[in-house]
Amino acid sequence: MTFKEHVLQHEFIGSKAQIEYGPLDNKRIINGKIIFETKNTFSIRDDLKSYVIPKKAISQLGLVVKDAICFIHGSMLIGRPEDRLVK
Repeated sequence: MTFKEHVLQHEFIGSKAQIEYGPLDNKRIINGKIIFETKNTFSIRDDLKSYVIPKKAISQLGLVVKDAICFIHGSMLIGRPEDRLVK
């Protein structure tokens, strides 16, 4: 078993991430560090400012894991972080 197979069971706070969100005709991409997570939102900070992004709006989350990037669909992220860690 590798880390990539169990990435949903790990803590995201402090990880470098790339988040794609928004409607199909107006996709936005933010690269930064995840600083906080709630049941329905991620807070991510880039070089200039912090963003609070609803998990429902995320189409793809790319987490930097060791030497690779793990891509996670946004619908898999909805819910409390502590419940996701137990699953």
